[in-house]
Amino acid sequence: MELVVRDYIKTAEPVASEALVKRHGLSLSSATVRKVLAQLEEMGLLVQPHASSGRTPTEAGLRTYVREILAVGRLSEANRALIDRELAGGQPQAEAVCALCSKVLSNVTRHMGVVSGPALELEPLKNLYFVRLGPGEILAVMVGTGGLMRNKVLTGQENLSQDELNQVNRYLAEETPGRTLDEIRLQILQAMGDEKKAFDRLYERALRLAQASAGPEEGRADRDIFLEGRRNLLEYPEFSETEAMRALFTAFEDKRRLMNLLNEVAQAGQVRIVLGREAAAAALSGLALVASPYTRGDRTVGALGIIGPQRLDYSEVVPVVDYAARVVSGILENS
Repeated sequence: MELVVRDYIKTAEPVASEALVKRHGLSLSSATVRKVLAQLEEMGLLVQPHASSGRTPTEAGLRTYVREILAVGRLSEANRALIDRELAGGQPQAEAVCALCSKVLSNVTRHMGVVSGPALELEPLKNLYFVRLGPGEILAVMVGTGGLMRNKVLTGQENLSQDELNQVNRYLAEETPGRTLDEIRLQILQAMGDEKKAFDRLYERALRLAQASAGPEEGRADRDIFLEGRRNLLEYPEFSETEAMRALFTAFEDKRRLMNLLNEVAQAGQVRIVLGREAAAAALSGLALVASPYTRGDRTVGALGIIGPQRLDYSEVVPVVDYAARVVSGILENS
């Protein structure tokens, strides 16, 4: 199984028993190897595209290889130096680091680099304030200490004047710096624990607006996503036909689904390899994702990785993604 996958990764062609014997100097006859391949096909791990052709791994076969056989290699010194040099030369703001990292991953691996930007809910804030747009409609402006900024329109709110919102803004100006949205909400709740403040309209309004500010706007991902190197994928024969190309680019149109997948990787806490038809990966039909969480201090704030054909050279790609995540985490911690 391992030899078939390794040869398929290199050639993208069906692997025949005779070729396996010759290429790897096996001490078995072609007939014996053919019988083994037929057994693997019965198990659903290989498929024979044509009666006269060799066999290729199925998605189940690749998943078995990744989970049970794969031996991850060491990061080459050349790739280590390239990642260090390229990422160290960028701006320290979180969004700039993420955008640059997607380019670096694409350049190093010749696949598509993908990075989910940090969620502002996890970022310590420098400022949080509100602007009246109209009756029951308020603009929340959130600015993170690392340079992230998000505007969110809050609808269905109490019809507050700008003067009333400014009272909330002045209170939050004292409570916000260095705290996340969750920490701000907790601080307000603790303040409301004081009987003198429990029924204070200022605290009620501040809490309600802070709660409404959390989470994404309807129809949008909860953070930015950076994709770089889509054209790299067109170099692979799997995507040379028109229909395959159309399916490839359609897969990246729904960024919300891709973001949900990266969020799962972030929560996993380690490098993950996800193949197309896995439950969470409907957006990656025919593709593979190798991704890792990255952190700021002790907080996991996003995920980064590469997307490529399922016949990725996983032993080379995994250490690249793992090291890039550690470098990005170090940059954000020190920024």
